[in-house]
Amino acid sequence: MGVAAECPGFQARATARAITRYYNACFKPLGLTAEQFSLLVGIGAAEGATLVDLAVSAGVDATTLSRNVQNLEARGLVRAEGGRGRAGKRLNLTRSGRRLMVDAFPVWKSAKAELSRHLGDEQLRSTTRAMAELAKAAVLA
Repeated sequence: MGVAAECPGFQARATARAITRYYNACFKPLGLTAEQFSLLVGIGAAEGATLVDLAVSAGVDATTLSRNVQNLEARGLVRAEGGRGRAGKRLNLTRSGRRLMVDAFPVWKSAKAELSRHLGDEQLRSTTRAMAELAKAAVLA
């Protein structure tokens, strides 16, 4: 067996790229990417969180997240207020950001249902749980 077949890291990156391409295609009519949708949901769920807070909870690099937040700010979907720098500014959705998130939710739900049709409900749930467990194991290792 080769590295691609045995390495969880290799498979995780390949899977993440495929899932991201899939969701990007689904969200494209709304002018959103999968990452931007995740950010809107994350900011909406944690109104007033800082960029660093969001990066830690999502397990991503704050610098990369910062570029995506700036894009959402430029589009009038997110407002960063108070504080200085990434650690201090509090993020909130604007009215337009909330509306876009509400419009995007049925698209996300439909995309997830399509994956479920291909994989099966239980297999999709099981796979999602396994990915979360693998992420936890990697943090602990």
